[in-house]
Amino acid sequence: MGPVRVVSPLRLLARDCARAVDDVYTAYQESFRDAGRRAAQNFERRDWAAVRSEARERLTSYNAHVERAIAEVRARAHSASADHTTWTAMRESFAGQMQGRPDQEIGETFFSSVSRRHFSTVGVDRRVEFLRPWLSKPPSVASDAERRWCDGTGGPVALATAILEGIPHPLADRQDDAGRVARVIARAALTTWGDGRMDGAELLTSLFYRNKGAYLVGRLRNGARTLPVVLALVSTPRGVMVDAVLTSADEASVVFGFAWSYFHVDALRPSATVSYLQELMPLKRIDELYTAIGHNKHGKTELYRTINHHLSHADARFEDAEGTKGLVMAVFTLPSLNIVLKMIKDVIGAPKRTTRQAVMDQYHRVFLLDRVGRLADAQLFQGLEFPRRCFSDQLLDELLRVAPSAVQADGNRVILRHLYTERRVRPLNLYVQEVSDTAAVAAILDYGQAIKDLAIADIFPGDLLLKNFGVSRHGRVIFYDYDELAMLGDCRFRRLPAAASYDDELAAEPWFSVAENDVFPEEFTPFLVPEGPLRDAFLSAHGDLLDPDWWRATQERNRAGELVDTFPYPAARRIRRVRE
Repeated sequence: MGPVRVVSPLRLLARDCARAVDDVYTAYQESFRDAGRRAAQNFERRDWAAVRSEARERLTSYNAHVERAIAEVRARAHSASADHTTWTAMRESFAGQMQGRPDQEIGETFFSSVSRRHFSTVGVDRRVEFLRPWLSKPPSVASDAERRWCDGTGGPVALATAILEGIPHPLADRQDDAGRVARVIARAALTTWGDGRMDGAELLTSLFYRNKGAYLVGRLRNGARTLPVVLALVSTPRGVMVDAVLTSADEASVVFGFAWSYFHVDALRPSATVSYLQELMPLKRIDELYTAIGHNKHGKTELYRTINHHLSHADARFEDAEGTKGLVMAVFTLPSLNIVLKMIKDVIGAPKRTTRQAVMDQYHRVFLLDRVGRLADAQLFQGLEFPRRCFSDQLLDELLRVAPSAVQADGNRVILRHLYTERRVRPLNLYVQEVSDTAAVAAILDYGQAIKDLAIADIFPGDLLLKNFGVSRHGRVIFYDYDELAMLGDCRFRRLPAAASYDDELAAEPWFSVAENDVFPEEFTPFLVPEGPLRDAFLSAHGDLLDPDWWRATQERNRAGELVDTFPYPAARRIRRVRE
């Protein structure tokens, strides 16, 4: 008989606690994947109320499971739960339990979330968190993603038919869809490659579900050449139909854009799925793609690694963000990375009537909302630490002056206790001054459409000034200033009462009473678009935004529970001009 291995009480306790965290994490992952499977059922049944409630429930699930894991550890470890030695041993044990799992990186982030919440960590605690080096690509390769192959040697129609056969939903008219899809992919192949030959199509087996749409994602192959292909599906009373066929990296990138709600997808190997998506959309960072498929907490982990990678260069510095300085937020950026960092000021100046907590509540509200492609996703970070050299004296002095409760300069480090990150976009008021007249008009028209898209999602931006909107690299207008955002249903849209006398019209104060939630659309004109051709174009297309009746009718639609179609592609890309 060999020597008996004695396991120390610390190791036994750490193993027990790590298993408890693993059990909670496994339950979280099961619920996450179950939500992806239910999304398929809700889509097919056209149960849009369930789609909304499922999306909101999943967004709150992660934090609930983190709190449950902390409670499980405290119940087992008692006073030892406050001991870093115990947690260091737990991390080692948890690492062994995660080894070889297809979702290993998600599990490691979960453990780090638990330890950070438990210890209120500032910066990074290497003893109780999982640290990985920054990678430009996920550790898994795209070929590990669950895929299927459709042969294309029989021609475009045979290929399109094979593609549709793998869709796990009853199609309303498979033959008609196959013909339409075939025409689009054949035209794309001819335009891109100079010939219409296609060896076949490689497709991810899981569909991506969001709002009222589902998306089949893959690529066409012609020898070593590939072309992204995304089939956008809609669910109609007759059955599921293909609504659009997208065949470029830019179009796919908009589908997976930062202003849309997160997808529901049943992906067994998240890292492999992200790797595959990144090959289709090489300009997307891995943190953006993890976030897009619903693993937003791990997306934050990867974003933090990316920020630190950029700051590792000797000349890397945070800088003031371009645009008009706001009264609520101090905004700065890292030039080499297309994000902005936003900190709430301690004192919010007039005429703003809000508080730090109210602004935080607004950002949390946006996190839970259907963003309909018009609200920039904001990630909340707490307890960040950066080298002092990464801040100019001017920027650090400003942050210490306007947000002293959230900023601490301590020797060679700067601690930021609470901030948000958002994708950097070009402020609309600057954009329209810099581009051609044609591009400026297009942006202004999309600005009006953005206001309408938000309204049909029960969202009123509050402050409609151009400086609060930005333009993405794809030319899409996004709203990013949330301190005055309100639910549309909470607003009262009124017509301006007629003045009783000439003196009333000249008075500095209104001659009628105004409640807090009253909105007067007839007063929008001078605040929306500068006078001239841009305003003329805006009013020609969106003059109804100045009519209280339009807003009240939209409120009625929202109260009736209508979930209006908002899809991430233009009408011109739809294979049917009228949605059936």
